[in-house]
Amino acid sequence: MNTFALVIGFALLVLSLFYVALPFRTAGSAQKSSRAALRRPGVSKQALQESHQKAILALRDLDFDYRAGKVSDDDYSSLRTNLIAQAAASYQRLEDMSDAKLESLIQARRKQRPAGNADVPANPDPPSEFKCENCQAPLVEGANFCMKCGTMVTKEFCPHCGKPVGADDSFCPACGLVLESSPHPDKK
Repeated sequence: MNTFALVIGFALLVLSLFYVALPFRTAGSAQKSSRAALRRPGVSKQALQESHQKAILALRDLDFDYRAGKVSDDDYSSLRTNLIAQAAASYQRLEDMSDAKLESLIQARRKQRPAGNADVPANPDPPSEFKCENCQAPLVEGANFCMKCGTMVTKEFCPHCGKPVGADDSFCPACGLVLESSPHPDKK
């Protein structure tokens, strides 16, 4: 009976050790499979958002547990590094998906553009009427002051061509029309 009890005890010990170690083995493989799933090209945006959110929440919980003294320094640093890497990977995949979608929209828009607009420059310089008289910086349409130097923007326009004219101009710089002199408060 003594040997039989030892064999039964040893069998129970092996089974209990296997049972106790099972969550550690499946947690590691589940984490690896979730990381591998994130790298697959067919992962949906919602799955990536959920993965990112889970990593952020786990990171928050880990920080809370560390401050409460439940996690050692060594465990904290390794777990935190893994969670940050997981969150960053899912965030990067989300950004890549957004960039790819935006790029495909740009390509579709370029295909829709008529051929007559092919000679239009990609970044045209702003017209001269939208530049500051003082520093020549581009002005935002409807601005009252230059954003670079603070000079007040001219609000007078040529009645013939509609181009802006200076307060002291006698002629329109664009079309040459003789401008009527308007009385200025500082001039007599």
